[in-house]
Amino acid sequence: MTPAPAPEPRAARNARAIMLMVLSVAMLSLVDGIAKLVAADGLHPFMIAFFRNLFGMLAMAPFFLRTGLAGLRTTRLPMHLGRGALHATAMLCWFTALTLVPLAEATSISFMSPVFASIGAVLILGERSRPIRWASVAIGFTGMLIIIRPGVIDMNLGATLLITGAVCMAGVKLMVKSLSRTDSPETIVAYMSITLTLYTLVPALFVWEWPGARLLSMLAAMGALGTAAHVVQTYSYRDGEVTLVEPTGYIRLVWAAAVGFILFAEVPEIWTWAGTAVIIFGATLLLREEIRIARAARRQKPSSVPGLDVEGRP
Repeated sequence: MTPAPAPEPRAARNARAIMLMVLSVAMLSLVDGIAKLVAADGLHPFMIAFFRNLFGMLAMAPFFLRTGLAGLRTTRLPMHLGRGALHATAMLCWFTALTLVPLAEATSISFMSPVFASIGAVLILGERSRPIRWASVAIGFTGMLIIIRPGVIDMNLGATLLITGAVCMAGVKLMVKSLSRTDSPETIVAYMSITLTLYTLVPALFVWEWPGARLLSMLAAMGALGTAAHVVQTYSYRDGEVTLVEPTGYIRLVWAAAVGFILFAEVPEIWTWAGTAVIIFGATLLLREEIRIARAARRQKPSSVPGLDVEGRP
């Protein structure tokens, strides 16, 4: 009888997960770099957002063929539609801001999304307010102020769009958290792909122009790379410990700075690096606290946490 293979050591799984996360955020930075290149060629950001989603949805064709309509079965269609609208708004803000702000600075401000999500978790989902949570929020806002320096430099449209997008993405995170209690990840991703494509088509129609073959190939590369990056990221979270994988995602700033320098000769200011370091510190504090709470909750019996509905409210 052949003995069962020995389980893979945890250190090996974590190392692979970290490498996958590094690869994933590198691919996402490249997607952003391609978006800036396409915009520099004159294609409107609304068009870029639509084709990014269209080609991303096409990249998911094997999934749709495998699951058919069963993958769309849900009892929470309004929530999926609302999530798609919020996500589409964030994406339109992001691609527009990329035409106005250096890539590294845009990436830095996007790191505020978990901080905004923490505020929403308390105010909307009714999660318990703890001093360390508000401390991390204050630290995150301090980092954002270091980057945008209101009063020292003008608060431009790019920064406003990035902050708006980060708030919208925080709402998306909270809605996904709620949806994940009732729907499978496959269903959530399927509705994300469909709704983002449909919602971004509407504003794109107002600025419509057919991109040439070269731009279409770049847009197709964006869609394929973006989808592949999220798949790789999923495997990273599956294999590794979240306390290691999540902070590794912040290396995206390094990739963004590299892409910005190579493609656009952008050199991040010292304020961008300093502010990002502060934001990451605050977000890491928040992550460690949430993991501690989650572990404590798992040690409790389900019956000891009464009265929770699917929205997480007591």
